[in-house]
Amino acid sequence: MISNFGLDDRHVAHRERVRKFCDEQIRPVVDDYEERGEFPLDVVDELGEAGLYGINVPEEYGGAGLDFRSFVVTVEELARVWKIPAGVVSLSCSLFANTIEKYGTDWQREEWLRGLFTDNGVAAISLTEPQAGSDASAIETTATRDGDEYVIDGHKVWTSHGAVADIVLVVARTGDDGTHDDVSIIAVPEPHDRDGFEIVRDIPCMEGDAVVESEIAYDGLRVPTDYLLGEEGQGFRYIMEALDIGRIGAAAQAVGISQGAFDECISFADEREAFGRSIRQFQGVSFKLADMQMGIDASRLLTYRAASALDRGADRVTQPAAMAKTFASDTAMDVTTEAVQIHGSRGYSRDYPLERYMREAKGIQIYEGTNEVNRHVIAKNLYE
Repeated sequence: MISNFGLDDRHVAHRERVRKFCDEQIRPVVDDYEERGEFPLDVVDELGEAGLYGINVPEEYGGAGLDFRSFVVTVEELARVWKIPAGVVSLSCSLFANTIEKYGTDWQREEWLRGLFTDNGVAAISLTEPQAGSDASAIETTATRDGDEYVIDGHKVWTSHGAVADIVLVVARTGDDGTHDDVSIIAVPEPHDRDGFEIVRDIPCMEGDAVVESEIAYDGLRVPTDYLLGEEGQGFRYIMEALDIGRIGAAAQAVGISQGAFDECISFADEREAFGRSIRQFQGVSFKLADMQMGIDASRLLTYRAASALDRGADRVTQPAAMAKTFASDTAMDVTTEAVQIHGSRGYSRDYPLERYMREAKGIQIYEGTNEVNRHVIAKNLYE
């Protein structure tokens, strides 16, 4: 059973539509993509055709024009089956779409926002560097003005979807004072067709080979100065605002993973017998299931609360977003670990999805700000 507290009837109906799509269109192909280690570009097309890609992006820019609660429901249901398409929707609708919609010019919104969601393209954000992860202010990548162009030089890692991206937003220094005030965001559309853009490698990671996490070298890459988003020197503030929404998306992914693992456990614990009875009748198992249900419901409610604040017009949701992301991802790690345990050797086997859910959950504790950083954010805001 899924708690729908905080949702209207339209959100419940939307959940059913997304769940049907996931069960019919995504679930049958997950294992094939995972085994081949292939990023699911075809699934992104199917999401777009079903009207589930730019879910909270205005219709005038190629999206569905729904609210943020519909966004988290969509991401949750996708992650319940497979996190990779959930991550594509989450990133494109938060870090990418929010930044361009809020700070882009009319032509940038028309060309890049509408272009991405009309053509079902893939977006990437180039922020993290080898020496600048949790401390995003330590970035060293530069964008130097040369006439009517920026020349971008630097080294980025963990650029999600970088190797398959149709557009990349690069966070770089446009000044030399070494503070937040010289950081800007510059768009690089069609990056693979540009000199000075090199995919150094796809970073191998725990989640598997189908996920795309790219290491990128920028070596004299030139783009027009009107590819700057908003004002020079305001990029750090822009990306921090977008990360608030990204954390809500990450929380929704965590809730979906937890729910997917829990659903598997409910069926398995009822059907699996030991010593003449189903294992759900043993307290050691039933208490695990009870803890899972409580954690999932609490995670979902925190996520809905953060999304509802955006729907009510909140300008910033730093605190509720950090709380939702941290609690939901920690819960997902707990739930998936116990789900593997309940399934025993089956949980440890790739014949079942539990080990994949567990690997997926671990990543959410790290990206969109590690949970340690998010706890720092939460604690700091208690006194502001």
